[in-house]
Amino acid sequence: MKNFKAFLYFFVLSGVFGLTSIYVRENFNKPFSSLDTADIIRAIMAGLVEVVCIFLVYDTFSRFKEISKVKKNILIFVGIFSSIFYFLYLVGVYLQ
Repeated sequence: MKNFKAFLYFFVLSGVFGLTSIYVRENFNKPFSSLDTADIIRAIMAGLVEVVCIFLVYDTFSRFKEISKVKKNILIFVGIFSSIFYFLYLVGVYLQ
């Protein structure tokens, strides 16, 4: 059960990180001088979400001490790639 819980944490955190990256890439393709105050605030908030996700992945990695490092690395690897496929599928369905 601990393995599944750690996998879900890695899955959700990497998915949120990926969705935030997609949002930033799609909405901020214009020059920096043409951004207004609301755009800059949204970019800062998206950056904060990404930094928080990175810290939470590190915290999750260090919290589950009963799981070996090899298993945690495998869970991170599988969680990242499965969240990439899952969330890109959701984004693709949403955009059609």
